[in-house]
Amino acid sequence: MTFADFSENEEPAFDLFNACHEIVFAGSDGNTKYLERIGTEARLVYLVWCFDGEVHNGGFDQLFFNSLGDHCLEILDGLKKLNASKSSSLLEKAMSWFPESKPSTNRAKRWEQLKPYEDDEKYESALEELDAEFYKYEDNLAVLLHNFVRANKGAKVNA
Repeated sequence: MTFADFSENEEPAFDLFNACHEIVFAGSDGNTKYLERIGTEARLVYLVWCFDGEVHNGGFDQLFFNSLGDHCLEILDGLKKLNASKSSSLLEKAMSWFPESKPSTNRAKRWEQLKPYEDDEKYESALEELDAEFYKYEDNLAVLLHNFVRANKGAKVNA
């Protein structure tokens, strides 16, 4: 299966995301993701689509709290490849609260990294401002992802 199988669809990135979701969670307990099952370009689409939903659902704080936060650095790279300059800038600013601006890829360790900011009004305010900027949706990640799928018809969905 390649991106060409989705490129003519009305919402190719959404349809590709759904196909990737099935692959990633096939045979899983519902919590374990097997991202290594999908190709590099498919992984970009999958992670950025998840990022978009995560931040829209609960902001950058939710991203860092949930398991998707394990992939912040990879998501940042994906945003840059999509030329989503506003979103990548916002993610970089949100990540700047972590040591060396690198959230741990381990959820429990990432929570420990965030412990100093519990009840920190400055942290909460900063993330709320970043959330508000993200919600303006200046990059329109869905459109960028649809265009990415259409421009990479030869990319493989499976690894």
